[in-house]
Amino acid sequence: MTGSERRSEGRDRLSLASFGFFLILIGAIILITPNYYNEFSAFIRDFQLVKVASNVFLPAPKSSHPVVYTALMEFCIVYGLFQIAILICRFALRDPVDKKAETVSGIVFWLGAGYLLSILSAGNIGWFAFLAGLVIFIGLAIFVRSFITLSFQVVRRAR
Repeated sequence: MTGSERRSEGRDRLSLASFGFFLILIGAIILITPNYYNEFSAFIRDFQLVKVASNVFLPAPKSSHPVVYTALMEFCIVYGLFQIAILICRFALRDPVDKKAETVSGIVFWLGAGYLLSILSAGNIGWFAFLAGLVIFIGLAIFVRSFITLSFQVVRRAR
């Protein structure tokens, strides 16, 4: 087995560990959130079409659902922190820059989504502001990943 094959296995194991943690965390959040099934069911049933422009209608919940928002916030924050641990492992295993950049972009997205959900659950922003913030964090995550990857390529070419 060559060194590159060993590194490839390590990447697969980290991705698998990340997916396993994702599933375990979903189960844990459901277990520790009181009445989660009823709250989530009420959240799904609460959607209605809201007019946002002359002929544009988008789905939005009629009322606030802080229990669901808080559970999702806890998930995002814990998973974002786990991604930091994955990033440390990626450095320790000397994974390629694209994998590290992917993990950093995941950190940006998950912690950003957790922050947005925290202010949504507190009632400081509305549903559409939350969605707009999510789009911003998706764009920021893509930008960060691209910036890290391109920066590394520029530094590598300069050598």
